[in-house]
Amino acid sequence: MTVRGLWSREYHDSRIILEQRGYLRYFSVTARLQRNVVRILIVLGLTFVSGFILLVLFSLLLMAGNARLERSHNQIYEALIGSAPDISEPGGKSISREDMLELARTIRDRDREIRRFVANSSINLATENSSLKARLDASSLSSKAISVIQGRAPTGGFDSPRENIKNPLLRGVLFDEVEKNRALMDVLTALPSVMPLKEFALSSPFGMRSHPVSGRPKFHMGVDLLSGTSDEVRPAKVGKVVMAHEYQEYGNTVIIRHDRGIETLYGHLASISVKEGQDVDADTVIGMVGNTGSSTGKHLHFEISVGGYPVDPLKVIETAFYVQKISK
Repeated sequence: MTVRGLWSREYHDSRIILEQRGYLRYFSVTARLQRNVVRILIVLGLTFVSGFILLVLFSLLLMAGNARLERSHNQIYEALIGSAPDISEPGGKSISREDMLELARTIRDRDREIRRFVANSSINLATENSSLKARLDASSLSSKAISVIQGRAPTGGFDSPRENIKNPLLRGVLFDEVEKNRALMDVLTALPSVMPLKEFALSSPFGMRSHPVSGRPKFHMGVDLLSGTSDEVRPAKVGKVVMAHEYQEYGNTVIIRHDRGIETLYGHLASISVKEGQDVDADTVIGMVGNTGSSTGKHLHFEISVGGYPVDPLKVIETAFYVQKISK
């Protein structure tokens, strides 16, 4: 009889008669009791069989996994032996298969460590990029100015495009974050990072204002600085002098051209100490604070432009100084 037949079988009340020393004893076994006992035995039997089958399957899976791992180790072993058939230890003893398999396991463990390092590096770079992006946004640079700086970056070299990178560890998130970091740092490190005066007070900020001479609203394309202990004016960044003479309302003016389409202007100078075409650095004195041109008092007018677009010198220099300081 099948298991299904035993499960659904119709049972009847039964009586068991025992004779002992001339006495008869009667035991009643109800149909319900019979049915419950049989079903419990069926359930226990099926549970045991199912557990046995699962255990066998699990054992087979483990054996298959071990076999795959062994094949992988053997392939690495064969590849190493095939590429260098004379591999041996310093004493002349050949490396055994077991030693080579242990080397394969070491390579596998090191690969896991490298992948963890790549994942952590991606997270750290993403955090740094978010901070740099926030700093760049705070510098008030327009998208046009940023594109000018990026567009004037030097090209060439041996950098491979994404599709030519064979290592999968370098094609994913880490690659993207590295590229973002490089682009952000290219812009931020190209910006001037020091003010032209060691000590100064701001007398007029960047932006719209009433012109001090005409009284009419006019956009102020730079900042006006009052000198402190010294009137010496120095470049905000290494560059080449492209103008060093009197220029319209700015009076004695020096314009310095830097990399990436960035120029700085220094106006109202009392005197000019450099010549056009001269290379200058942070230690070069380009002139002295003065009151030439259209001016109401002794001060330095200082401008920064990117591709011809004026930007706020204070915000730009504050951002560049912070980023270049922490990147050293």
